[in-house]
Amino acid sequence: MESSDENTAAVLFPGMGPARARELGRFLVIDPLARRLLGVAEQALGRSLLDPLARAGEEYNEHTQIAFVLASLALAERAERDHGLAPVAVGGASFGERAAVVRAGALPVADLVRLVDAVARREREYFETAHRDLVSQFIVRTPETALGEILDGIGHELSGRFDDEVHLVTLRESDLDEFVRRVRAAGGYALTTMRPAAHARMLGGLRDRLAEEVFGGFGFSDPDLPIVSDQDGEPVRTGDEAASLLLESTVNAVRLPGLVHRFARLGVGRVLLAGPDHLLHRLPGLTSAFTLLRADLRDTLKPRPRPRLPEAVAA
Repeated sequence: MESSDENTAAVLFPGMGPARARELGRFLVIDPLARRLLGVAEQALGRSLLDPLARAGEEYNEHTQIAFVLASLALAERAERDHGLAPVAVGGASFGERAAVVRAGALPVADLVRLVDAVARREREYFETAHRDLVSQFIVRTPETALGEILDGIGHELSGRFDDEVHLVTLRESDLDEFVRRVRAAGGYALTTMRPAAHARMLGGLRDRLAEEVFGGFGFSDPDLPIVSDQDGEPVRTGDEAASLLLESTVNAVRLPGLVHRFARLGVGRVLLAGPDHLLHRLPGLTSAFTLLRADLRDTLKPRPRPRLPEAVAA
């Protein structure tokens, strides 16, 4: 493994946590870079993105997914400029792959917006009739060695390994309570439950539908920067590979340690984590390997203290 250089940087886009639609909408209006991307997105869609965001809750619908990508890209653009970064690679965890593909130059923002819109709609239609009983559950503080006993007798797929003690497990919702009980008994903790499920081989029917009905309508270019896959840690260097990265994410598990190791092999010393993040900045495998720079949406939305006016002096 090559030694890292503190001046060598990569950009990592997080996956999508709880979808706080109104928060995303506020950011797209307040932030100048995000507002520019919002204009591109609304022109590509031919409709308003802000109106449905104002009405949505914490849904993983097409509007919140698009807003998440736009916010991540705007945050990355500003942070790269502010820190003087010239990234040598990009990557994304789960939904973060979408922003990574745009940042690497493999797909324009407008096309990515249309792609996400089409994918989200097909997903909604698919889960209205198929696999309605599946969920994907994040668990933390649960060593991989303990998973065998915890999952004994429970049908499941491992949909993600984010760190030594952080996993995403897909299972039937009828088994969820028992699974969570066992995780807690082993000293672990259950975080977000994803509905619908994600990153599971059981979703092969969805993957095939997306390949046939959506991805064939988009042309991906060879990226300007290597996109490090969160599925196997390999660098993506062609347009076809970039398209495959997004499509195969439907059925392939996230294996973030492979991405971390590849960044290290590229000599990366600093990683810019750009986007609304609830998980990655807490992962020891990531924070111990690199100097982590964060560009988070909530920092932008924090109210700034008003400067104090000098007190009047009586004559």
